[in-house]
Amino acid sequence: MRGLFLWTACSLLGQAVAWDEQPSGYEVIDGPSSPEALDEWHRDWATWKKMELVTNRYDPSDACNVYNIQETQWTQQNFVQVFLMMNDRDIYDRETQQYTVDKYVDNMQKRVGTIDSVLIWPAYPNIGIDNRNQWDLLRDLPGGVDGVKGVIADFHRRGIRVIIPYNPWDVGTRDEAGLEDTVRMYSADITTLSETVTMLQADGFNGDTMYGVPKSFYNCSKPLVAAPEGGVPTAFLSHNPMSWGYYFGFSHFPPVARPKFLESRHMVQLCARWSLDRTNELLMSFFNGAGYVVWENVWGIWNAMTEREDETVKRMFAILRKFGAIVSTGEWTPYYAMTSDGLYASEFSFEKSGQALYMVISTMQNTTTYELSLTKAQSGEDVRVFDVYHGVELQKQTEGNDTVVQVTLEPRAFGAIYVTKSGDDLTEFLNEMQTMTAKPLAKYSTTRNVLQQQLVRSNGNSSTTGSQAEASTDDTIRVAGAANWWFNVSGVEIEPVSAWTPNFVQFGTGVQFPWENRPWNNHSTRLFVQDFLMDKHPVTNAQYATFLKSSGYTPKTLNRFLLHWENRESAPASWRIPSDLEQSPVVNVAREDAEAYALYYDKRLPHDWEWQYVASNGENYDAYPWGSKLDSTRLPKVVHGKELPILSPVGSFQSSRSTKFLVEDLVGYVWQMTDQFCDAHTCGVVLRGGSSYHPISATHSDPNWYFPQALDSQHHNRFLTISEGYDRSPMVGFRCAKSITASREFDVVA
Repeated sequence: MRGLFLWTACSLLGQAVAWDEQPSGYEVIDGPSSPEALDEWHRDWATWKKMELVTNRYDPSDACNVYNIQETQWTQQNFVQVFLMMNDRDIYDRETQQYTVDKYVDNMQKRVGTIDSVLIWPAYPNIGIDNRNQWDLLRDLPGGVDGVKGVIADFHRRGIRVIIPYNPWDVGTRDEAGLEDTVRMYSADITTLSETVTMLQADGFNGDTMYGVPKSFYNCSKPLVAAPEGGVPTAFLSHNPMSWGYYFGFSHFPPVARPKFLESRHMVQLCARWSLDRTNELLMSFFNGAGYVVWENVWGIWNAMTEREDETVKRMFAILRKFGAIVSTGEWTPYYAMTSDGLYASEFSFEKSGQALYMVISTMQNTTTYELSLTKAQSGEDVRVFDVYHGVELQKQTEGNDTVVQVTLEPRAFGAIYVTKSGDDLTEFLNEMQTMTAKPLAKYSTTRNVLQQQLVRSNGNSSTTGSQAEASTDDTIRVAGAANWWFNVSGVEIEPVSAWTPNFVQFGTGVQFPWENRPWNNHSTRLFVQDFLMDKHPVTNAQYATFLKSSGYTPKTLNRFLLHWENRESAPASWRIPSDLEQSPVVNVAREDAEAYALYYDKRLPHDWEWQYVASNGENYDAYPWGSKLDSTRLPKVVHGKELPILSPVGSFQSSRSTKFLVEDLVGYVWQMTDQFCDAHTCGVVLRGGSSYHPISATHSDPNWYFPQALDSQHHNRFLTISEGYDRSPMVGFRCAKSITASREFDVVA
C-alpha cells in the first residue's frame, strides 16, 4: 500500500517545512509489517506509550486536563468538520446580501449526513492584498461582527459547532489597536483570539500551520478549544483536545493516529484537501475511530467529493457517532487483527460492561468476508452480536473450539461489529443502517468533474461609433490591435504548488477563459485582438467624485466604500476627498462600484488579455511596460511594513509607462481589476499589475503566505470575492476600456 500514499508525502513535505518544526513520525505510528509481527508490535508500542506519557508527565485525571472539563467534551465526538470558505456562494448570496446557512447545511447534510462542526475561513488567500489583518478580514465579512455572530447562531441552531481560524504567521499586517507595542506571535494574538472567540460566541479555533497550540493559549477556568493543523506533541496533549491529521510518512497501511493512541479522548480529524481518492483517508479515519475534514472549496478551487465518498462519509460517521462514547472513552486496541491480504480490525471496548466495537476495513479490490473470533466471555448466550453496518444481528457459529461471526465487506470499504450484553435497544439505528446500506457503495459514482467557470461580462460598453472613438485624447489611448497575438499568462496563486502537489493540473486551478474547456493556471493561445480604447491612467478620486455627483450612484452597502474619504456620515455625493489625494487612484471600491462608473461613461473594465496586450507592448511581448527587465527605480517604493503607502497622483511615474501605447501607471502602483470569473461556488476577480504594498512573512524559513505580487505582464492574481464591503481594498483600483467596433473583442486564431 505504500505506493498509494507516496503522493501524500510529497505533497505535504514542503508545507511541513513551513510549519513549526515537527519530529519524524509526529502524527502517526507505523503499522505492523505482517500478521506474524502483531504480538511484537503491540508489546513494543504499549511500552513506548507508557514511557511517553510518563516522560511528559501526562495525567489523564488532572482536573485541568481539557478532556475532563465538561464544556469542552463535545470535541471528543466532533467527527465531521466541514471546511467552509466564506467566499462560497452557498453560504452568502451577494445579490440579496443574505447569509444562507440553512441552504448550506441542508445541501451538505443531504450528501454527507450529520455535520458536527464547521471551520469558517475568511482571510487566506486574500490576506496581504492590503494591510488588513486576519481579524479585520473576519470583521469585514458581510454584516460585520453582528453578521458573523448571526451565522454562528444559525449553525448552533442546527446543532453544529463553529470553529474560527488563527493564522500565527500573520505578523506583517496592521497591529490591533492598543496592542502595537506587544509581540504579535503569540502574546497579542492570544488576547485578540480570546476576545474574538468570546465576542462571536464561537466554539474554538484552528491553529493554522501550528504543531500543537502552546499552553499559553489555555485557561483552565475558561478553556479555549484548540485544534492545531500540524498535529500535536505529547507535551501539549492535555490542552489540545483536537488536531488535524495529514497522514504520511508511514510504510504500512493503515497508520495509527499517534495522539489518539496516547489519549483515546483526543479527536484527530484527517484532512486531505488535494486527495483525488478520499477512500484511503476515510478508511484510515474509520480504523482509528477518528474524524474527517470535508473540504471541497480549496482556496476557490473546487475539489469535489464523489458520490461514493459522500455516501461513505454518511455511513461511516453514522456508526462512529452512534458509538461515540465507546470510541472516544473506551479502551482502544488498534490492529486487533489483520490478514496478509488487506483486512484490518481495531477494537474499542468497555471491559466492565463487556461491550466491544470492532472497526474493520478492507483494502482488497474484491468483496470479502471478515471472520471475528469471539472471546470466551463474548461467546455466552447472554451476548448479542450485530453487524451494525448492514443493520442486522449476527448468528454465532462454532468452528472447533472457537465461536465466530462473519461480516461481508465490499471492495475498499468497511464494516463494524458490535458485541454487547447490556440489552441495548438498537432497533431504530439498525433499521436506519439497513436502509442506508441497501445500495452497495460500488453503485455510487466515483466521477470527479472539474467545475466549469464562466467569464462574467461587464455591463458596460460593447461598442461605440463616431469620431470620439477614433483617436486618443489626454485621458484615453487608442490601442491598435493585432491579428495574431500570443496571449501567454500564468496565475501566481500560492496553492496548489507543483512541488507539493504533483497532480495539481487535475484540480481546475486558475481561471477559464471563453476558449478553454476547463480552468487552468497556465494559459497560452493566439488571439486576434480588436482595436480598443484604454484609459491612460487609473480612475482618480476626483473623477469618481464627479461621477457620484453627476450620477447619484449609491452602492447597495456603504461598508468600506471610499473608506479613505472624509465626511462619510452624509450622502456619498457630499463626501470629501482628502486634499492631497484628489489625483490619486480611487480605491476602496468593489467591482460593482467600478462597473457603475464605467457604465455611466459608456465604458467597461478591460479584459485580462487587453491589459496584458498594453503592458507588454503588443507584439513586443515585453515583461514590463518599459522593457524586459524589472527596474524598481521606475516604480513607487514598495512598502513592506504594517502601514499603507500614500498613493501618489497618477502620472507621477511616467518612466514606467508602456513604450508602445503610452499608457501609464500599469505596474507596482495599485492592483487593477480586469475580468471576473465565477463557478457554482466561487467568484474571483483577476487583478493585474501588483501594487506598492506587500507585507513580509513571519520568518525567513516560512513561505510568504500573503497575497503574491504579479508585476510582470505574464502573470496575474485572483482575488476571491465575497461581498462589496469585504472586497473594497485600499490597494485595488481600476481603469476603463472601450470597444470600438461592434464585432467581437477577440477571436482565437486557429
